[in-house]
Amino acid sequence: MPRAPRCRAVRALLRGHYREVLPLDTFVRRLGPQGRCLVQPGDPMAFRALVAQCLVCVPWDAQPPPVAPDFRQVSCLKELVARVVQRLCERGARNVLAFGFALLDGARGGPPMAFTTNVRSYLPNTVTETLRGSGAWGLLLRRVGDDVLTHLLARCALYLLVPPNCAYQVCGPPLYDLCTTRHAGGSLTGLGPTRQAWNGGGGEAGVPPGCRTRRRRSSAGGSPPQAKRPRHGPISEPSRGPSACDPRVVTPTKAAAEASPGEGEPRRPRRPLPLLGREREAGCPSSQPSRPRAAPGPRVVAETKQFLYCSGGRERLRSSFLLNSLQPSLTGARRLVETIFLDSKPLQRGTPRRTRRLPTRYWRMRPLFQELLGNHARCPYGALLREHCPLRDSATPATPAAAEEAAAVGSRNQGCSGVGVSAPEEVTGPPRLVQLLRQHSSPKHVYGLLRACLRRLVPARLWGSRHNECRFLKNVKKFISLGKFAKLLSQELTWKMKVQDCAWLSQSPGGRYVPATEHRLREAVLAKFLCWLMGTYVVELLKSFFYVTETTFQKNQLFFFRKSIWSHLQSIGIRQHFDRVQLRELSVAEVKRYQEARPALLMSRLRFLPKPSGLRPIVNMDYVVGARTFHGDKKVQHLTSKVKTLFSVLNYEREQRPGLLGASVLGMDDIYRAWRAFVLRMRAQDPVPQLYFVKVDVMGAYDALPQNRLVEVIANVIQPQEHTYCLRQYAMVQRTARGRVRKSFKRHQVSTFTDLQPYMKQFVQQLQKTSSLRDAVVIEQSCSLNEASSDLFDVFLHLVYNHIVRIGGKFYIQCQGIPQGSILSTLLCSLCYGDMESRVFPGLQQDGVLLRLVDDFLLVTPHLTQAKAFLRTLSRGVPEYGCKANLRKTVVNFPLEDDALGSTAPLQLPAHCLFPWCGLLLDTQTLEVFCDYSSYAQTSIRASLAFSQGSKPGRSMRRKLFAVLRLKCHSLLLDLQVNGLQTVCTNVYKIFLLQAYRFHACVLQLPFNQHVRKNPSFFLHVISDTVSRCHTLLKAKNPGMPLGTKGAAGPFPSEAARWLCFHAFLLKLSRHSATYRCLLGALQTAQAQLCRQLPRATLATLEAAADPALTTDFRTILD
Repeated sequence: MPRAPRCRAVRALLRGHYREVLPLDTFVRRLGPQGRCLVQPGDPMAFRALVAQCLVCVPWDAQPPPVAPDFRQVSCLKELVARVVQRLCERGARNVLAFGFALLDGARGGPPMAFTTNVRSYLPNTVTETLRGSGAWGLLLRRVGDDVLTHLLARCALYLLVPPNCAYQVCGPPLYDLCTTRHAGGSLTGLGPTRQAWNGGGGEAGVPPGCRTRRRRSSAGGSPPQAKRPRHGPISEPSRGPSACDPRVVTPTKAAAEASPGEGEPRRPRRPLPLLGREREAGCPSSQPSRPRAAPGPRVVAETKQFLYCSGGRERLRSSFLLNSLQPSLTGARRLVETIFLDSKPLQRGTPRRTRRLPTRYWRMRPLFQELLGNHARCPYGALLREHCPLRDSATPATPAAAEEAAAVGSRNQGCSGVGVSAPEEVTGPPRLVQLLRQHSSPKHVYGLLRACLRRLVPARLWGSRHNECRFLKNVKKFISLGKFAKLLSQELTWKMKVQDCAWLSQSPGGRYVPATEHRLREAVLAKFLCWLMGTYVVELLKSFFYVTETTFQKNQLFFFRKSIWSHLQSIGIRQHFDRVQLRELSVAEVKRYQEARPALLMSRLRFLPKPSGLRPIVNMDYVVGARTFHGDKKVQHLTSKVKTLFSVLNYEREQRPGLLGASVLGMDDIYRAWRAFVLRMRAQDPVPQLYFVKVDVMGAYDALPQNRLVEVIANVIQPQEHTYCLRQYAMVQRTARGRVRKSFKRHQVSTFTDLQPYMKQFVQQLQKTSSLRDAVVIEQSCSLNEASSDLFDVFLHLVYNHIVRIGGKFYIQCQGIPQGSILSTLLCSLCYGDMESRVFPGLQQDGVLLRLVDDFLLVTPHLTQAKAFLRTLSRGVPEYGCKANLRKTVVNFPLEDDALGSTAPLQLPAHCLFPWCGLLLDTQTLEVFCDYSSYAQTSIRASLAFSQGSKPGRSMRRKLFAVLRLKCHSLLLDLQVNGLQTVCTNVYKIFLLQAYRFHACVLQLPFNQHVRKNPSFFLHVISDTVSRCHTLLKAKNPGMPLGTKGAAGPFPSEAARWLCFHAFLLKLSRHSATYRCLLGALQTAQAQLCRQLPRATLATLEAAADPALTTDFRTILD
């Protein structure tokens, strides 16, 4: 029999998710004496390979196999498989074997599948079809009989190993569903080593969860043992009504057991910092008693996205807001208490109310919350808004209908020709626009408003003490200062809150002794109130009075505009948008016809993003004309699926024919490949010729593309009358080196009948050959074999010619250009410009290089006439493709005649300079590459860097820092064949310096007042690991090149990287010496020792790379 593939990583992954993982012959041998004859002499090789490669995985809750199984075959293989599929469909079980099958219903009739009575196939399932027609599986059925094979297919999970180190799933619940299941006594996958938490050693068979009660705590991130067994939730109220407890609420008064900067981190063998002493290891728990105990899966109370982009011109609370809909009476207070504490939903008008008895605790709260409702009714919100966030004298509030009026003016004066009437300069011009953009309210003023409202709303008895009120207000201040993607957790709200100060939490008055269960219940009740106050009331205030948005120049930092100011800004932006884009207003009849159209039409909603001196229009394409909901609406899902299929097919075609994209580069990897080839080609010449650089930015690229030309280009790409595509969706599950399970879902694997791999085994083999797939389990989700290119082309035409934009309350159709909010936009623009380059600029790259990142051109050529001709052509424009240069953003490194390009002249840099293009700085003489950090000037790193602050913020901080480090350490900056040693040292130093700024930003965001001094060893190890990871990446970018040897010799030894890292961190952290005093001494000592180890020449190179004159961009970073 063929030897089974080893696939150790796959077997370990499966052992972590099943009770037993056994080879097929071992499993069958257990069933009885007849199972010992599974493989016999003379069996075909296909059957022997099946037995050798098949793994039987027994789920934790699986039924046992038949006690005395009958090894007789009664049915044929096709009939047995059909019977199993029917049973799975009738049970509603998610099983890979039944993917693509469903029960017949009245709306979807048709003949049933063979050997079934009520099952239909709506999508091909290649795994099931292969199994049904396989001779090897048929022989297996004859050997084991109906009972055993039915048990295997219906009750177990089967996997087939694919050499060298992968597998695919044949049947059973999909593995990616099991990766989020929490077992008793185990840990959530992804938070710790799976094998350690769920099974017990090196054998194939695991141990059921919950059986290993005496498990020794490992140093790899487990929680420290507690003195008492933790309760899983507070005890319920001993009265009728729903429970007042919430097991997800954190207990704020116990010590935390989490992998935080003060506590454990999963550790790998590392090289420690020299002369750092014997600090407490990062895996040792802190002795600080004031941290809250970490609850599994902390609950998110509020997210900043809840109050983003809330339009409307009226600065008042919505009438549907809960507090507005309740009267300040005992009845209203009762309904408020039920909503906050008993998760009762507010009643709609006309809905009969079913009263229920309130527990005593909540019954006694009614007078207090009646007072709260009365405070809300008397609160002068408008006056408080004007007091704390006043409008400046130059700001003229817009009317509530300003946006609609502007849209109406634009529609009356603008047709499909694109000619519109501009507003007067003093009303909508740049000076007025910039003046309004500066009228945003600072977080300090917004906090003042929220504090005033909360103090007027919440009675003093609800706070219980001044301490509790200050704690909550501090969290409010933090909440509005967070970035775009930040979240506030329940743990943070309840931390340091004094429950004993809140007498209203008690069930009965009096009584000094409070049992532990009662105290925990009071904590849960208080947490619910605080969560409602932050997640509902504070969020509602922000949504009602402010338009909150990020900007183009401050990354994820949020800006608060009063709605009266934003309405005026929006009206100006709409007028300017009408001037740039050709839109035609739809009549009422046309809107109705489009609402009833089949297929449905995608609709875009327009919003604006502030720029330093203007507004950038942003289009969101998440809506369908006539649909009340979005994202989850079936019309949206169907049309979005079609658009994603078209996107996958276009990507497949551009991979098959790279010339379609012309000079397009789709990211840093493409830039690196093209630039490296050009640099090596230039350096091979002797002498290297002088090079001329031209950077051109296209004006309004997406909005100016002629639709008819775009249709011609795409018709040439997918050739509607010729191709049929095959699409396969699949999932991959892998286990990382640190024990975490990683799941990824591949939307569309496109192929044609010429390169189709119809069988999963061949498909997985191809993936291992053509990609970096290793140690993974592949699960096929669906397969479509007849996607006609003509149908996809119709979807494209539908998208281009019927793009509807909603502005205010009116609908418009775009007559030119393409929508920017679609996933297709960038690819369509690149294909169109690629076609233009082949026609207008043939042979331009013979001696030089032409690169284009969407609409940003870069030409480097040794021919001055060629550079001038290229610039002249784009400045005049190519109307067939809607391409015209924006001379204000055009840069060259050679002189131009005064009248060569008209009145507007591009920026002219010296012949030898650092030439800027798409976040890079290119040396025009040596062709070396630096990173352009000027975009970080006057920005907040803290606002742009968000990481999960759940139960293990320390681990999240490490993971975030190292993920960003991996992105910054790109081959374009670290390749020693492209850049010289001095340039690489400079790039590495700047990467470390930016990492130090990020390190400081993360420390400032750590929850629960976790200071560096509480566990300096953890933070020192983060810095040390930063060095080792960066140097590992550097070696990977320069394969075959010896960078260093023992004794700190070589061009770039690890000691050099450590010196640069310590120097960068010392430069940043020494500016905050009060915070990092416990780290600075160790870093200075380590750097001094490295100075004695490094050769003088290497040290001189490093000191030149760390020259302060090279890092001026970092001095203006706000954090």
